[in-house]
Amino acid sequence: MKVWIIVAATLIAIPLLFGGPVQAITIGFNPSGQVANLGNPVSVALTISDLGDLTSPSLSTFDLDVIYDPTILGFTSAAYGDPILGDQLDLFGLGSLTATTPGVGSVNLFELSFDLPDDLDNLQVGSFTLATITFDTVGIGTSSLGLNINALGDANGDPLAANLENGSISSVPEPSTLLLIASGLIGIATFRRKFTTL
Repeated sequence: MKVWIIVAATLIAIPLLFGGPVQAITIGFNPSGQVANLGNPVSVALTISDLGDLTSPSLSTFDLDVIYDPTILGFTSAAYGDPILGDQLDLFGLGSLTATTPGVGSVNLFELSFDLPDDLDNLQVGSFTLATITFDTVGIGTSSLGLNINALGDANGDPLAANLENGSISSVPEPSTLLLIASGLIGIATFRRKFTTL
């Protein structure tokens, strides 16, 4: 009985000694779902949230694969950084190492900060856009957007764990295309009705 009490007390004391439960970092897409007309470009932001806000943990590097359906979407470009807050992995404009590697149905996004660990911990906000990805809509249907983490590191380069939230993009025909298809079907139905009455 004493052993179980000691074990239970230890399990309760460990989170108190080390600052409580581990914070759940989240990486996902904003918006999580959207609709675009066939042939038009569509952009989605890859975001990270629940980091420390002006404290650790902060982010110094990421290596992510974005997975999509190549029969519906075609990768066009990726722009690193938050459009409002700036690149949170390049706080002083010293630069960062970025690489974008497209594949069939996937694109790899990589960034490594050159900022000092203390600067990242003290100046990086808790939620921001990692990159904005632009696709061309090349087919009709819905493509899910998935994520694979190859690496995610804090200010010291130590691994971070994150929850992943998938997204989707639906490509639909332009309204003028739908009108053309509908008028064609009406014409066929009218012709068929006239042909069957003869």
